[in-house]
Amino acid sequence: MKRYYGIAGSGRASRHLQAYFRLLKVPFKLWRRSSGLAPKAVLGGCSTVFILINDGAIAPFISANPFLKGKTLIHFSGSLGIKGAFAMHPFMPLCARPLSLKEYRRLPFALDRGVSMRKLVPEFVNPVFRIKKGGRPLYHALCALGANLPVILWQKTMQDLNKKFGIPRGQIQRYFQASLDNFRKDPGRALSGPLSRRDAPTIASDIGALGDDPFAGVYSAFAKIYENN
Repeated sequence: MKRYYGIAGSGRASRHLQAYFRLLKVPFKLWRRSSGLAPKAVLGGCSTVFILINDGAIAPFISANPFLKGKTLIHFSGSLGIKGAFAMHPFMPLCARPLSLKEYRRLPFALDRGVSMRKLVPEFVNPVFRIKKGGRPLYHALCALGANLPVILWQKTMQDLNKKFGIPRGQIQRYFQASLDNFRKDPGRALSGPLSRRDAPTIASDIGALGDDPFAGVYSAFAKIYENN
C-alpha cells in the first residue's frame, strides 16, 4: 500500500510543501476547508499529517479531530509549542512563487531539541537547527522582526521615492540591494549616512522633513536605539 503524507490547509506554506513533495515525487493528500469534506475523509489514512493552518487554529483542529491521535503531527509555527505535535519551522521567508528542488533542499528548518528530521520526514535532507525548550516565542519574534520590518521600510521608501521624485523602481531596488550587500560583507559596519556617523543635526532634519508621516516616529525610534547601543 502506498504511503501518503497528509496536508491540512491551503495557504502559502501548504502550497510550498505541495510543490516540494511534487518535485520529490512524494505522494500526499490535501484537505482544505473549502472542499466541504470532513478532515478524516481525506487524511484518515495518512500516518503523518502536516497541519498548516493559522497558528491559533492548530490546537483546536487537533482537539476537534480525534482520528489524528496516534499519527505523527507536524506544524510550521515558529512560535508555538503544541502538545502532541512537532514544530518544524521553515527558516526562510516564503515567497509567493514555488521554488526549485535545489532551493527547497537548501531551506533550513528549526526543530525542537531531540527531534530527528530523518524520523519525521525521511525524504527531506534539509539543514536543521534546534530551538531550546521555551525559546520559540523569542526566536519567532526575532525572525518576524528581521524579515518583515525591513520590507515595510522598503515598501514605504520605494513608493514615495517613485511617486514624489520619479526615481525608477529598478534604481531604488539597486539602492536597497547595495545596502543588503554591505550587510552581507560586513554586518557590523553596514550602516551609512547620518546614522553611521552619528550626525544628530542631519538626523533631526530628516525626521523634521517627514513631518506628520508616521514613519517620522519610526526613524526617531531607530535613531535612539542606535544611539544607545
